[in-house]
Amino acid sequence: MRAAALLLGTVLVLLAACNRSGDSNPAPEPPADAPAEAAVRPTVDFSRPLNALGNEPFWALKIRPEGLSFSAPDAKDITARNEGPKVDTDQATWSAAGSDGAPLSVVLKAAVCEDGMSGLNYPFTATLSAGGKALSGCAAYADAMPREGG
Repeated sequence: MRAAALLLGTVLVLLAACNRSGDSNPAPEPPADAPAEAAVRPTVDFSRPLNALGNEPFWALKIRPEGLSFSAPDAKDITARNEGPKVDTDQATWSAAGSDGAPLSVVLKAAVCEDGMSGLNYPFTATLSAGGKALSGCAAYADAMPREGG
């Protein structure tokens, strides 16, 4: 009798342990033909002032509501009107005629970009075409540029 009571107690403890899930009413499975939930990606605010820069050769681009301005030590400064970007999820493309008459375009993509000289991380990669040159670098919001030492 004592062995039967011990066996029954052990079985009850094991059954109770198997039934321990934090949720006694699990959510029902969706039907097989239910549409899959789309992955929700945070939107990137490309309307804020942005700065892009690159090394070897050194260059800088300011993107402001009123215009784009490109500068490099070995090139003439180029400005253009900001007609607004074409935005595709986490990427934006600005295209304009530069003050030199040549096309000026920049593509910013939301992806971590490490500056090869400083080691600083920026939130955007930048690909620029200006003055007949294709350049690559990094970009960030003008009011949140990465700085050495903090």
